[in-house]
This record gives sequence, C-alpha cells and structure tokens, in this order.
Amino acid sequence: MNQVNSKESLNKVILAVDNMTQTEVRDLLKNWPSQKMPVVKIGLELFLKYGQPLVLDLFHEFGVKIFLDLKLHDIPNTVAKSIRSLKGLPIEFLTIHLSGGREMIQRALKEAKLNLPHTKVLGVSLLTSLDKNDFKELWDFSGNQVENTFKNLFSLALELEVHGVVCSPVELNLITSLEKKHQRSLLKVTPGIRFEDEILIGSIGDQKRVLSPEVAIGSGANYLVIGRSLTESAQLDKRIEHLANLD
Repeated sequence: MNQVNSKESLNKVILAVDNMTQTEVRDLLKNWPSQKMPVVKIGLELFLKYGQPLVLDLFHEFGVKIFLDLKLHDIPNTVAKSIRSLKGLPIEFLTIHLSGGREMIQRALKEAKLNLPHTKVLGVSLLTSLDKNDFKELWDFSGNQVENTFKNLFSLALELEVHGVVCSPVELNLITSLEKKHQRSLLKVTPGIRFEDEILIGSIGDQKRVLSPEVAIGSGANYLVIGRSLTESAQLDKRIEHLANLD
C-alpha cells in the first residue's frame, strides 16, 4: 500500500474492528496506510472474546487510542461496578446508554472519574440500526415523538455533563440549539457513516440512519465511526486519502 499523507482530519476517524479477529486487527494496524493511526473501537464482541489484554496489547504495540464500546446499560450499581472493573485500562472513550436514566448516568460518571480519570464517557442515544418502523413498533413513536426523545436524551447528557454522545449523523442538527441553551458542548461521535458510492448502491449493512463523511463533518461531527467500509475495503489507501482530505 502507498503511504497516505497524515492530516489532522484523520484524527476524526474511529476504526471499528468488531468483525475481526485479534490477529486480523493487528495485521490491519501494522499495514495501516497512514502515519496517523486511527482511534480503535473495541466493541462488545471483541471484548468478550479477548478481554482486557486486547486493550493493553493494542495500546502498547501501536500506541493507538482505545474506544471501548460496551454500551453499558443496567441498574446503576451494576454499571458502576462494571466501570470499576476497568480500572487502570488505557481507555480514551467508554460508552453507556443514556436511556439507562439519570441515576445510572450519574453513578457511571462518578465511577469513571475515580477509576478511569482520563476516560471520556459517551452516552449512546438510539442505535443506528433502528429506523422509524422500529421506533413505532417498540415505543409507538412517530413524527415529533422521535425527535423529542432524541432531544430529551441529549438534554440529559448536557445537564449531567456527560463528555459526549453517540448518535447517527442524522440527529446532529438537533444538538446545536441544545448546546446553546445549556452553554456547553458535547463531543459528537457518529456511527452510521458510509462513503457516497456505498450509499448510492445501498451498501449500508445493518445501519439504517446513514450519511457520508462529508455531510457528517459538515453537520458538526467530531468523530466518525467507520468499520467495514475500511476494514473490508479493497482500496483502503484511497479510502484513507479521501478521509484525509475532508477539511
């Protein structure tokens, strides 16, 4: 592969490696076509398979920042103890579900401050695998109810001073006015990212609320979570070059 010139825009890339083995992840990072390494997202699947040693191995071997995407969602005490069990790990980001409620979020933030003081806690809103049909089936939501639910979740994150939120790029426009109201900003991390050519042919996997990297960045995303569009790409160097030129 050709070496892609490193640019600041590559700092915005979070590489989701959930569909890979530990060996495949290491091989990908060894051959990453850029001097600028991505943040590496370890999801529930990989963490359950390889555990904490995977976090430590990738951090020490490649110097990458780790996004531990566990989407913690349980009673407050269980979430707090789960975070306590991660003490000392070099985690840049850790996810919890905002729908766990006020007390769960507060306990999570308190525990993270004590045991993961350098970790940013991100609140997951509603999964990008859900669309309006799912919202209707699960909660009988329609129209404004869906939008109001996102606003309620984002407002709670702002009020409780969660470091950031995870949402599809479609909801980014809802956050700006709420940030002004609360006079603080959130880190905005967006999965549901597909390249324009993939969107045109309907190659969007199991995610339903998707946009291109350009549109997401233009809408205010701080980080783009991208998985198979990179990990399974036959032209990874060109994909990375594309992302490097977003600014």
